[in-house]
Amino acid sequence: MGRIANLASGLEVGQTPISREIEHFIHLITGVAVFLGVTFFVIAFILGYEWLDAVIFLIGIIVANVPEGLLATVTVSIWKVAYSSNISIADKLVCNFLPDL
Repeated sequence: MGRIANLASGLEVGQTPISREIEHFIHLITGVAVFLGVTFFVIAFILGYEWLDAVIFLIGIIVANVPEGLLATVTVSIWKVAYSSNISIADKLVCNFLPDL
């Protein structure tokens, strides 16, 4: 009994394909949001806005872009994992637990 418990508790849980894809896309969207924020910060600063207004604009651009991209991130990630696993609608797959993908 002790050996079975030891074997079961020693299992390492790795990342699922869907969690890897979501993490990749989140990094990509965050990078794009930061790039856009810094770009508009520099443009605002060049146009003569005060530095505090430019910083507020920078933060606003970043905060607005990240949540807008998360829905697309999850959708594309699910599609990519399902497509790479050759899962189709014709298979009539019902997924009750998303990390199973």
